[in-house]
Amino acid sequence: MRKIFSLFICVCLAASNIPSVWAQTSITSFDPHLLNWLKFNVSPITRLPYSFYIPEKDKIQVYRHMESSGALKGSIERTITHEGMDIYDGALYQIVLGMAGGEKNFNQASLMDHYYWQGSVGDTWNIRAGFPINTFIYNPKDPESVSSDVSQLGKRGFIFRILDADGKYLVTDPLDGKKSLAGFPDSDRLHWVDWKPVAGENAWVVIAAMQLYARHADSVELQLSKELARAAMMLQSESGGIRMAPLGTHRTLNKEENKNFSETDWWYKHISTENNISWYAAFRMLYQITKDPQYKKAMDAIERYFRFVWNEKQGFFYQGASFINGQWVINSENFALDVQTWGIACIGPRNLDAWFGDGTAWRIWQAGREHSGVFDQQGELLGVGYTDEHDRISVEWSAGAMVALNELVEYYNIKNSDWASQAQADKFSMRKSMESLHHNISQSLAAYSYSSRRGTIPFGWNSHDPKVLSLASTGWMIFVDAGFNPFWLL
Repeated sequence: MRKIFSLFICVCLAASNIPSVWAQTSITSFDPHLLNWLKFNVSPITRLPYSFYIPEKDKIQVYRHMESSGALKGSIERTITHEGMDIYDGALYQIVLGMAGGEKNFNQASLMDHYYWQGSVGDTWNIRAGFPINTFIYNPKDPESVSSDVSQLGKRGFIFRILDADGKYLVTDPLDGKKSLAGFPDSDRLHWVDWKPVAGENAWVVIAAMQLYARHADSVELQLSKELARAAMMLQSESGGIRMAPLGTHRTLNKEENKNFSETDWWYKHISTENNISWYAAFRMLYQITKDPQYKKAMDAIERYFRFVWNEKQGFFYQGASFINGQWVINSENFALDVQTWGIACIGPRNLDAWFGDGTAWRIWQAGREHSGVFDQQGELLGVGYTDEHDRISVEWSAGAMVALNELVEYYNIKNSDWASQAQADKFSMRKSMESLHHNISQSLAAYSYSSRRGTIPFGWNSHDPKVLSLASTGWMIFVDAGFNPFWLL
């Protein structure tokens, strides 16, 4: 697929009189209404993108539905949905703008990295997690090795995973305008409360920065990527996997979790396979651009972790691992669909088959389809969910599956034409189905729903009502239509 895509770029370049630095990034094979919406759905204060958008006529109904989680959780979820930006979503936004090309788009995409490098957004004066200001520890033997002092350039820690895109610290509940709630964490006055420096989201900041740097070198992108990679490598465990977050990242525990973890070490003592797939891509991009062997070494260690969480019997990757009684133990409680599709898209069918035997990449897709596929009465695949389920479609995760299927089609086209044909059919039927979750907002704006229905996800969050439109869903659908795999540099 990447060879075909490169050929497309060369043809565009030959036919264009646009300067080559921009022509190399120009892609026009996706719906421009989707790009228009991404550029429209931004904060008028900071110009950072919002992760979600709810049409005005639907807001009250959607916000009231969130109250079913309880007054406290409902208020927090509404605020995040109203004005939050997950930095992973922001990374997808940056990549799409880089794909679209043009100096104006590049400057808008790069704006985010300048905020990250600055270390603050509006009233949120510190968005970098380290020691001692906000007390996050990456290396218990040397707590000061990663700083939260924004002036310590090159030594700072991860960015918090979800930011207020308006740069606000004090917030208002968008359902009823209330500014206080009894029992709200730390203070009854509503304020931003999600301070989790999670490894996976930060990997995507690096992926986006490297995609932009490869198209139009800017020292901020490279400096930021190296800084975040430094923090990530300090979280790399003896298993080879990168821990989910530094010590000090808070989690409210249930009784079972209390047996092995504390509220400030749960994240540090867990590894997410999805997070490590993302960092594998990030390190690969850094190694391609810098040739620094430390990034290849980090990749090799993650490959060791991938072998640890491989389920040979059933042909899929486990969701992650936990550190219990002095050793890393497989987490087998929940099947994670994105781990399978991202594994195919990022590691690649050729490597997967070389590591685990011929046909491995195909087995992984079959396992994902069996565990999480949603089918119509004729047996056609309509999309995929998040875990073991067959009645909920995630647009984002379905699009990720379609990107993986592109890789399967390309790799198995000669080796096994039947598999390639089946993969192409699955992609086609899912792509057709996604239009039921496509929304025209105006004559020039369109976006995709987050999911087909609201419900809990076993990995710690909720899927949304279809009326909630999503940056992540829309960004991944653009990747599908452009034939672009974000895990690889062009």
